[in-house]
Amino acid sequence: MEGVRLLIVEDERITAEDLRDILTDLGYHVINVVSNGAAAISEVEQETPDLVLMDIRIQGDLDGTETARILRERFDTPVVFLTAHSDEDTLARAKAAEPLGYIVKPFQETELRATIEMALHKNTADRQRKAAHEQLSAAVDTAGEGVICVDAEGNITLINPAAESWTGWSRSEATGRNLADVFRLVKRPGGPIELPLARVLRDGFLRELEPGALLVARNGSGRPVGGTIAPVRDHSGNIQGVVLVFGDSPGKNASREPAVAVESATPVRPAEPQVIAHSHTMQQLLKFAHRVAASEASTILLEGESGVGKDVLARYIHENSKRKANAFLAVNCAAIPETLLESELFGYEKGAFTDARSQKQGILELASGGTAFLDEVGELPLILQAKLLRVLEDHRFRRLGGTKDVEVDLRVVAATNRELRRAIEQGRFRLDLYYRLNVIQLSIPPLRERKEDILPLANFFVALYNRKFGIKIEGIAPDAVSVLFSHDWPGNVRELRNIIERGMLMAEGKWIEAPSLGLKGYMPFAAPAAPGANDAAPSVEGDPSLAQVERSMVVQALEKAGWNQTRASKILKVSRDTLRYKMKKFNLKAPADL
Repeated sequence: MEGVRLLIVEDERITAEDLRDILTDLGYHVINVVSNGAAAISEVEQETPDLVLMDIRIQGDLDGTETARILRERFDTPVVFLTAHSDEDTLARAKAAEPLGYIVKPFQETELRATIEMALHKNTADRQRKAAHEQLSAAVDTAGEGVICVDAEGNITLINPAAESWTGWSRSEATGRNLADVFRLVKRPGGPIELPLARVLRDGFLRELEPGALLVARNGSGRPVGGTIAPVRDHSGNIQGVVLVFGDSPGKNASREPAVAVESATPVRPAEPQVIAHSHTMQQLLKFAHRVAASEASTILLEGESGVGKDVLARYIHENSKRKANAFLAVNCAAIPETLLESELFGYEKGAFTDARSQKQGILELASGGTAFLDEVGELPLILQAKLLRVLEDHRFRRLGGTKDVEVDLRVVAATNRELRRAIEQGRFRLDLYYRLNVIQLSIPPLRERKEDILPLANFFVALYNRKFGIKIEGIAPDAVSVLFSHDWPGNVRELRNIIERGMLMAEGKWIEAPSLGLKGYMPFAAPAAPGANDAAPSVEGDPSLAQVERSMVVQALEKAGWNQTRASKILKVSRDTLRYKMKKFNLKAPADL
C-alpha cells in the first residue's frame, strides 16, 4: 500500500478528518479532503489519485454518483462509495456510476482496508486488460487475413477489418456477440457446420475449419473459406480464449497451401527452412503458421521447450510471408551481454560511447521490411523491454546516443520457453510487453509428444551429416530405432540432432547401431587414453558428451599414427593446425617413451 494516493470526498468535516486519520494510520497517503463534486473534479485535474473515497450524498449541484461518473469517464479514476444509506434507490444510483466498492457507515478498519485493496487490485487488472485489448486491436487491424478473437465464453472481443469484410459485421456490431452468430459455416452442399470452438477451449489443441466449408455473410452470400482456430493462453498458461485466422479456402488457391512434410534431405529452395512434420499435431501447427505468415500480424509469440525448433518455425513464417524477399535477422537475447544488447538491437550513433567511431544500424533497423526474430526474449533487461514496447506500438525508436527517431516496418517474432511466466510473476518481465507480443501465439509441442516425427527427423539429420562429413551412412539400424523411440528426449530436436551426429561419428559400419547412440545404457567404444591424457578429461556422469566423443576420436587417430601429427591429421581429414588446437583443448600429450 506504500505510495497509494487517496482522495476523500465527504461533506461532514468530523467524519472526513476521522477517515483521514484512519487511512494515514493504515499506511495510505491522503492527498486531500474536499466536500463537493466540483472540488473533487478540480483536485483530480491537478493530481490524479489512485482511488477516490466518496460519500453519495454531498454538497453542491453534483451528487456522489454523478461526480463518480465524470471522474471515471474523463480521468479513468476509480471510486469507492462510503455512505450511511443502503436503500434500493441509493443502490440503483450507485450501480449506474460503476464504483469499485460500496461500504455502509459505520464501518470497521479491516473492512475499509480490504475494500480499498480489492478496488485497487481490480482497477489494475481492468487497466491491464484494456491496454492488452488496445494493443491487440492495433496489431491485428493491419492483418491481410481475417482475424477474430474470442473469449472463454465464445463471445467476440475483437474483429479486424478483413474479418469485417468477410462476415459483413462491423466491429461495433460483432463485439460481444457469440462467434457462431457472426461466423456461420455451411457445407458445400449441405447443412450447417459446427465450429470446433468448444474443443479448442477444452483441450488446447489447434483445429482446422472443416474442408469444403462456406462462410455465410450477413447478407446471405456464401464464400469458400479455410482457417484455423488456436488457443490463446495468458501469462499463467491458462486458456483465456481463442483466435480464429481465416482466408480463402486452400482449394481456391493451391499455391498458398504449405508443404507440411519435407521427405527429402535436399531443399526444394535452399533459402527455405527444413521443416519435418509427419505428426498430425505438427501438420496442424504448420497450417496455422502458414495462415499467420500470410496475415501480416506484426507480432507473433512462439512458445515451447528448449530445442523444439522455435528458430526453424520463425524462419518458416518469414519464408511464407510477403516479407520473404527482405531480411530475416535473429538475435539471442540470452547470448549477448546486457551492456552490448541495446546497441545490437537498436544501433548507435557516432560518439555515443568511447569506441563508437561511426554510426551502426541495429538488428531492428536492418530488418525493416522483413522479420526480426528475438530468441529467449524473456532474458531482455527491463530497460530494453520498455524500448522494445515502443517499437512494437509506434514502429519507431532512437539509436543509442541519437536524437532523431528511426521509423521501421517490421514483423517481430519472439520466442520463449515456459520460464517467461515465472519472470512475469517475479517482476522481471513486463506484463504489457507480454500482451503486446502475444497477439498471435504458436506453441510447439515437445518431441516426446510427437514421436511420429522422430524417425523422419533422424533420417534427415543422417543425410545432413553425410554431406557435412563426406561419409556414407546408409541409415539407422532397427535396434537403434527402438532406442530412439524409447528415449524421453528432454532436449527435444536439438538433442536428437546431437545424438545422430554422435552416432554417425561413432558408427563402425554403414549403419548406426544402438551402442553408437550412447542412450539407455549403450556406451560408444572408448579408446585407451594416453598417459596423462585423463588429467583434463571432463568427469561426466551418465552418457558421454559430444566433446568426449571428439576427444576419443582424436586420441584414436594419434595412437594409430604413432602420435605423428601429420599422419593423424590426414586420418581425421583436418589440418595440422586444427589437430594442434584439439590436442591443446583436450590437454593431449605424446607419451614420454615415444
